[in-house]
Amino acid sequence: MRRTLAAALVGFLVVAGLQAQPASAASKKPSKVGLVSFVKADYDRRTNKTSLSLDWPDARRAQKYEIFVSRYSSMKKAKVYQQKSSKTTIRKLTRGKDYFFQVRGVNGKKRGSKSTVVGRTTILRPGPSQGLLPVRVMTYNVCSDVCDVIGTTSNTWAASRQLGALERVGSSGADVVAMQEAGKLSIAPPGYTEAISYSAKRLFYKTARFDVAPGLKPSATFQPTGGKCRLTSETDRPTGVVFLGRHSGGCRYAVWAQLVERSTGRTFMMVDVHTVTGQTKASTDNRRAEMNELIAVLKQANPQRLPVVYAGDFNSHKQTKTSDSPRPVMNARKLYDAYDLARNVSRQHMNSYNAFRSTPVISYKWGDHIDKVWVDPWRVRVDGWYNFALLDARGRMVQPIPSDHSPVVVDLRIGA
Repeated sequence: MRRTLAAALVGFLVVAGLQAQPASAASKKPSKVGLVSFVKADYDRRTNKTSLSLDWPDARRAQKYEIFVSRYSSMKKAKVYQQKSSKTTIRKLTRGKDYFFQVRGVNGKKRGSKSTVVGRTTILRPGPSQGLLPVRVMTYNVCSDVCDVIGTTSNTWAASRQLGALERVGSSGADVVAMQEAGKLSIAPPGYTEAISYSAKRLFYKTARFDVAPGLKPSATFQPTGGKCRLTSETDRPTGVVFLGRHSGGCRYAVWAQLVERSTGRTFMMVDVHTVTGQTKASTDNRRAEMNELIAVLKQANPQRLPVVYAGDFNSHKQTKTSDSPRPVMNARKLYDAYDLARNVSRQHMNSYNAFRSTPVISYKWGDHIDKVWVDPWRVRVDGWYNFALLDARGRMVQPIPSDHSPVVVDLRIGA
């Protein structure tokens, strides 16, 4: 009779989805928790508090989990939460602040090793709630010429990489595409029209939905000759080129366009920029100067105070704070990284610089995205942020890899 009851109890536990562990397993230390990912963020308009949702791989032998939350990357003064499943939502967080997380498994009195520390900034502002214009933006450094130096004959831009880059654009459903290092692009992505192209920066928009605002187009005489820089910027037309300075062995430029949705007449400005690379003091100062000049020129070109979206390769990220000079410049003008404002994120740990490696480059604490989209969260809501690299079933980069950068896609809702 006891054996029958015991068998019935085991059967009940199996049916209920519980695992009856042997005594030896119950006393074993759980395995280390794998990489913790942020999957959602939210903003409560009633309380001005935010939340972050996390997910992580199941740890072997873990009956529950401890989640450590701190305002410091050292994890000092961490609050501890408990959760039975391998996902959780931490609520009532302060808006626009950095938070850091670790997770470890618990099995009885045994505790596993903590996961690697990961960080995320909470949403600063909820964005507008009415009269929103949905726009999907892609920023993509395609490295159409320089990268051929390290490519093989069959993996050059013309032979294969251009087709791969165009496939990423076509698959994304992006409404606007900001490309950098795209001087050798020979055709526009199917279904897109080029708004403006200069110094390897090229802005495309979806032909069926948008158009460039009416007005004068850029002057054909803008192209510099004899290796000289054109020292002026255009501010009196619906598209333009911005001279950012002469340094790092060349002339630096950005481009912009004023785009109009055909069906509604809603208008916004789109900017495409590629700041100078390097982590030296000189390059850091140059990036700061470039962003200050870009914003000053765009202010002159935008007397209507239209919403502005800045996209491009900014050659800096949070991990290298000493060289992350664009961020304070943008933040001082109420412009913030769309990643930090996004309600949904995907593959945030995959570095947007992939270095042509088959195995994705993983950055743990911040993600290290040098390819960014910046918006004003008082005027733009960010619904999603995605690393749009093409991966196979094993999670490896599909060959041929189109560029040493992976495209970043964001879903925006632009207010008036």
